[in-house]
Amino acid sequence: MKKYNLSNIMKRAWELVKNAGMTISSGLKKAWEEAKAAAAKKSFTGYLKMAVAGRESYSNDDDAKYVSVKAWSKNGMNRIYFNDYKRRTLGYIDRETREISCGRGFALDFLATIEKFAAEYAF
Repeated sequence: MKKYNLSNIMKRAWELVKNAGMTISSGLKKAWEEAKAAAAKKSFTGYLKMAVAGRESYSNDDDAKYVSVKAWSKNGMNRIYFNDYKRRTLGYIDRETREISCGRGFALDFLATIEKFAAEYAF
């Protein structure tokens, strides 16, 4: 079973050559780096419970230590929502644009958690 799609890597390399003005050698190196980084990411299945960055000192049974992450699709919008233990929306990631949006009154540790999720998971 193939781990990487070689056709996509070559297409991405030529895209970098044409649009970014890179040489084919540097374009291939960059395309392989991107492919390996994408393969290293975990897959997001639709729901998970994630520890909030900066709240490791809370007790293990404390619900405020975690945030729930859930995929949502409706009316042409695909988003990943982040909710606290009281089911209040803290923010979301738009799946098409990869834009992070946070609600009013959120703590900075929630933003760090959302950014950590975006870096670790493929969605």
